[in-house]
Amino acid sequence: MTNPYDVERSFPDYFLEHRELTIERQGTYRCGEHPIWTVHHPLGLLGNAIIIEGESGLIVYDTGCNLDAGAKIAEEIRAISPKPVRAVFYSHHHADHFNGTSAFVDPAAVAAGQVAIYAWENFSAEKENEFGDLVARQSMGLGYYGGAFLAPEDQHHHGIGLLPTGGASGYLPATHVLSEDQTLVIEGVEIRVFYTGGEAISEFGLHLPAFDCIAIADEFFTGLANLHTIRGSKPRVPDNYLAALQRVLDIGPEWLVGSHIEPIQGRDLIAARVTRYRDAIKYLWDQTVRLINKGYTPTELQHALKDLPEEVVDPPYTVPLYGTPSTMVPEFFTGWVSWFSGDSTELFPSAPGIKEARLTELMGGVDRVLDAAKSDHAAGEHQLAAELAQIALRADPENQDAKLVKAAALRARGYQEINPIARSWYLTGALELEGRIDPGLILRAYGSVLDLERTVTQIVAGWRYLLDADAAKDVRLAAGIVAADTGEETTVRIRNRVLETTGGIDDDVTVVVRLTHEQARGDGTPVVLAGDPDTWAQVQGLLDRGLEPFYMHMR
Repeated sequence: MTNPYDVERSFPDYFLEHRELTIERQGTYRCGEHPIWTVHHPLGLLGNAIIIEGESGLIVYDTGCNLDAGAKIAEEIRAISPKPVRAVFYSHHHADHFNGTSAFVDPAAVAAGQVAIYAWENFSAEKENEFGDLVARQSMGLGYYGGAFLAPEDQHHHGIGLLPTGGASGYLPATHVLSEDQTLVIEGVEIRVFYTGGEAISEFGLHLPAFDCIAIADEFFTGLANLHTIRGSKPRVPDNYLAALQRVLDIGPEWLVGSHIEPIQGRDLIAARVTRYRDAIKYLWDQTVRLINKGYTPTELQHALKDLPEEVVDPPYTVPLYGTPSTMVPEFFTGWVSWFSGDSTELFPSAPGIKEARLTELMGGVDRVLDAAKSDHAAGEHQLAAELAQIALRADPENQDAKLVKAAALRARGYQEINPIARSWYLTGALELEGRIDPGLILRAYGSVLDLERTVTQIVAGWRYLLDADAAKDVRLAAGIVAADTGEETTVRIRNRVLETTGGIDDDVTVVVRLTHEQARGDGTPVVLAGDPDTWAQVQGLLDRGLEPFYMHMR
């Protein structure tokens, strides 16, 4: 629908300058005369690949965000050397670091032991934990924070590269797991692996002493680190970022390469930039803790620490073009203290809409609230306008004028925002309120992307989150499952309105089925190997499989 309160599109000056400094500089960069190359932003997409040439083969640290990026990396590899890839390192479990592998690594060569793929021991568990059972909410978060549903003229960079809008996965599972710092020699190259655990708890870096070089992933960006992502994640540990950056400072390399930066040369330059980066993170974490101990609430923290001090501002590295203080410091409170600020009125608040209905009544009705919102919007007070329109919308959820006023205020606020992730969320929220995006489309688009090669056993383990507890009242049953992909056996047990899975098939199961991936997701009927098919039908009837579209801004 046409919005009569709409605003003119604009971009902050540095927002466009940062794109020139980062994304427009895609290419392959060599570390002087050393046999180390960075394939920077393949196809403009986020997620570099680091190529290291050994005696008779190549070593690759990270493989890009999808097969298209992997194909570009493969093209660059062929231009660098005819030697085959003999080892791959997955720096951590985020998809922009491992989805291009099969574009330049033959799965058969991996299976034959000709190519080793390394990941930290918790890689698979963390990937499953973050992107498996929370697939619906993660899908919606990706749809809003990436800008994929914005009009072309509103689409923009992500601060550290362009997000892909799709693309097939070329992920190949790791063949070797790392569990501690260690030294490897691969193709004649000494590689000192060191754990970091910053943006992802599965993260690690590489030190190449012969070349005086360090490779790190998501603890150092062209943009302030994102110590909390608004798409949704577990709390990220600031001290892990600090320890990773201190490791770089302690070693003091001549070269620093990474998954989201161009190579940096010079011991003094690296020390200066990494020190500022480290201090920016330390400032936000330490000052948040100081203010929490003075009683500050999350909102108060956002206002107190909204800007970095000038001493640690170092474009393009510590500017809020990936992480931003306003989205990080309240998560420090939530992650380390609680969702509860300490005010007892928050312990069991009124149901959504109740308080807003009372407020609009006291303010003279929905129309008067909206008049005030329109006035604030016209005066450039877009945040206040959006907040007032939200009160009116919650009091009267079908009020189209409230939706349009809030949409215009969010769009105007978004055009002022330098952080690309926040900007995307504002602008996508405006589209939602105007009825111009379908949340179901977001779920379908990203839900399949996040279903990252889960095994049947992993899918079945996630059924615990699908059980309709009310429908399961008084149900006690046990069913056995044989996974068609791996042959693993599982017992599914329902009791006391919970679903539990254990390894093996227990003696008291009343049905055993052979289950494929599609059937585990609810598509099709499995082969019954033994027992009563009705028990299986009962299990399936108790699972709430519907990924129902939901809105972020119309509640």
